[in-house]
Amino acid sequence: MTGATRQTEITVHSIAQPSTMARLMAITVSCGTEVLAACSHWDRSVAVVKLVSENPWRTMRALQEAGFTCQSSPVVLVDMPDKPGLPTLIASKLVNAGIRILDSYSLHEERNRVHVVFKTSDDDRAVYLIEIDALIHDLAVAKSCRQAAEEAVDELVAPYARTRAA
Repeated sequence: MTGATRQTEITVHSIAQPSTMARLMAITVSCGTEVLAACSHWDRSVAVVKLVSENPWRTMRALQEAGFTCQSSPVVLVDMPDKPGLPTLIASKLVNAGIRILDSYSLHEERNRVHVVFKTSDDDRAVYLIEIDALIHDLAVAKSCRQAAEEAVDELVAPYARTRAA
């Protein structure tokens, strides 16, 4: 099942030293909230870290208390099966619906799941479209499973029906 929720992304700028990056990660991990997705990149001469956690306010408070400057912004977090091409398929459906994707990144989990973060031009519509698409997919899967189960039952019952008719 794929699910989408609105979340808060935390952005930390001005990380110039590898030791500072290590300290940021240690604080993030030890503040008592799970990181759902994260990415980093270089912006001029400093690293920028973006992350989404279960409790963004606790994470931000811990980082700020440690001297980091943080910004927050809304994003869409999509929890989905780890299947190649699925994040791209969802992104293309959003774009086809007229929703611009401003940024995206993902974090793969151990249990064959992936969290994908989308920063969009319309987060509410993006969540709605992703949820509707997931429901349609789940209904199609349920219908095909039901049809296969009915055919299997018919195959099991057929020999008995022939002997009763004879």
